[in-house]
Amino acid sequence: MENSLKYNASGYRDKVAERAIRAADHTPHEISELVDVIKKISAAYGYDIEGRIAFQDKKTKIIYR
Repeated sequence: MENSLKYNASGYRDKVAERAIRAADHTPHEISELVDVIKKISAAYGYDIEGRIAFQDKKTKIIYR
């Protein structure tokens, strides 16, 4: 998938589209920190996280998995 973002349907490199897609697909830093905190809390209680954790932003309704 790495190279598929670099080229458009005609086979030419499209740097603007590549940057836009990568920026839109980026998980916010707060979500990464939140997952780390939840993993540490569960480990402190003697549990492991199984499966994915999903969060939904209350304002934008975007779901992060």
